[in-house]
Amino acid sequence: MTETLYIQSASSLLEKCTKIDLVISGLYGLQIAKIGNSDVKTYKLDDGQMKIETEYRSAEDIADAITSYERICTRIRNTLNGRNFVLRDAGGMR
Repeated sequence: MTETLYIQSASSLLEKCTKIDLVISGLYGLQIAKIGNSDVKTYKLDDGQMKIETEYRSAEDIADAITSYERICTRIRNTLNGRNFVLRDAGGMR
């Protein structure tokens, strides 16, 4: 199974975000192993229900994947929790 199918198998947005976090954790481990040993090409993730195996060519590819997954997870969290910000004029900054 691929990372994409693993994440898409989630039934809710919160579960998708949880699965993305697991994939990111696995990718961090692969990235560290890849930097220390260029022979490492694949990583396996087993969450007890599904097993995935993915291959990356370089540490840069892994970093790009991590960044992409983090963006997706941030969007999911913003959808679930909403985005909050406060607008103040210059007089309100005192």
